[in-house]
Amino acid sequence: MDLKIKIKHQTGSMAGQVEEFSTTAGDLKIGRGNKCQIQYDPDIDDMVSREHASISVDNKEADTFWIEDYNSSNGLFVNKKQVWGKVRIYAGDTVQVGANGPTFLFDLDPRPESHIKKTQVVDILPPPKPTTINKAVTPGSTDDNKASETKNDSKTPPSAPVKQGVGKETVQRMVLEERKKSKINILLVAAGILVLIIAGGVGIFKNMESRGGGTEKVIAGLKSELSGMKDTLDIKTRPGAKTPAQIASENSDKVVLIEMAWKLIHTPTGEDLVHRFVTTSFQGRKIRTGVFIRTQQGLEPMLFTRSADPKADFEPIRGAGSGSGFVVAPDGFILTNRHVAASWLTSYGFPDNTFPGILMDAQGKIVPNAYVTRDMVSSWVPAAAMNINNQYASKVVEGSNLYLDVTFARNDLRVPAKVVRISNKHDVAMIKIDLPKVLSTVDLFNNYNEIKTGDVVTVMGYPGTSPDQYSQVESHDYFNSNPQIVRVPVPTLSQGNIGRLIKGSSQTSSGNYYSSFGDSYQLTINSTGPGNSGGPLFDDQGRVIGLFNAGNNIMTFAVPIKYGMELMGTEPVIDSK
Repeated sequence: MDLKIKIKHQTGSMAGQVEEFSTTAGDLKIGRGNKCQIQYDPDIDDMVSREHASISVDNKEADTFWIEDYNSSNGLFVNKKQVWGKVRIYAGDTVQVGANGPTFLFDLDPRPESHIKKTQVVDILPPPKPTTINKAVTPGSTDDNKASETKNDSKTPPSAPVKQGVGKETVQRMVLEERKKSKINILLVAAGILVLIIAGGVGIFKNMESRGGGTEKVIAGLKSELSGMKDTLDIKTRPGAKTPAQIASENSDKVVLIEMAWKLIHTPTGEDLVHRFVTTSFQGRKIRTGVFIRTQQGLEPMLFTRSADPKADFEPIRGAGSGSGFVVAPDGFILTNRHVAASWLTSYGFPDNTFPGILMDAQGKIVPNAYVTRDMVSSWVPAAAMNINNQYASKVVEGSNLYLDVTFARNDLRVPAKVVRISNKHDVAMIKIDLPKVLSTVDLFNNYNEIKTGDVVTVMGYPGTSPDQYSQVESHDYFNSNPQIVRVPVPTLSQGNIGRLIKGSSQTSSGNYYSSFGDSYQLTINSTGPGNSGGPLFDDQGRVIGLFNAGNNIMTFAVPIKYGMELMGTEPVIDSK
């Protein structure tokens, strides 16, 4: 009986599809190129290289299979662990093609006895993953994925992680927790003594007074001690304050996952805009790299339409990713970040193989020894492009979402959304879905003028670093009986404090000051990450006071909710008087 390879696609453009290949057909190439047997969509699955990897059968053992990474830019992952070179693969292994790329399940039919895996031993305390800045096109956020990338010969595998012991900070945290428990015990004992004093009756009070004990002084001392310990404990101190569990319970059905993919288009023709690439010499070797040009706004990629130069080499200007959002109106209006709903309006994440880029002058000639690095174009915004087809152009570029899908917590059905309004002030946008059901909404509270450093806040959303959960959906459609494996979003909760208030502008006694960062809340929450962009920031009353929008492994940031509430109304910006 012929042994067959079964590829069960879980995510990506081929999600839900199952492909079968004979083991005698030779190596199976994986990628976006036309020569690949396992071929991904070149527009949507842009984390996959043209020839990313391959699956092969061992020449000597027919039931032994190998998967080989072709030194891809975004890497290859087997069972969520990155692999390099050629490694053995077993039936039942999950393969991810590129970081945040599409996944599939590798299987064999019939499954050989040798492919029954041994019991896996799971580390109790794996080393934590660092949170990275949520870029606009790496989803996930806002937050997010990069545009398509090809091979990078300079990539080398990092050294194996060193097993970490218990550090100084961990010991200090354990000591603090033990101190907190001790204070709670003291509080309970003190409260018990107070109850005994009250329950003892008038006789006990008189007895204490006759001895000169001073009942009132004793009670006052106990109250003072209780008040002092209360200030040092992590308990609710404001009327109506809610625990993180209460906030999660009341709002998890109102916080949604947003998945998107976008492209850049030339509005006069409707054609896709692409970035010109050339093959040139660099430090004695041939490289394929991006071309840049200098405009009035500075350096930007040389963009063109395919009809203008059909034979030119190119990479598309587009991206895909995921973020978070929350329902603000019962008829389906949702607030999120601008870099989630309209990624072409935020700084672009160029693929690694773009650099070192070359500079070309207005006559189309390469400027000698003028190389462009990532830092030199890190602030370039696709929608602001000014040079198309090697000609100056203004306001002829627009972005378009290939898809913008909303999924509610613990649900497996995607709902298409459309962009309604985009803020021109901050990283905020409003989208809308159409459902016959009346939706539950979060409570909004604009406390921008009252919020203080140290206030307790809670963030909810769908960070990409959280483990994914999937549901296998059996199809009852006669015309499409293929089962689908769908990601089921489960929100993540993170709590911390307002670490700092950043005012875009302010007046003081010594004059005015201005911050290029804009109005923002700096948070002490660093347990979330890309994909959480657009998620709600709650105060301790369970009200949304901001939108999470950026961060790294040191600090995170949120946009004040006042900018989201502006999109929900028509408040004038100029006084009519």
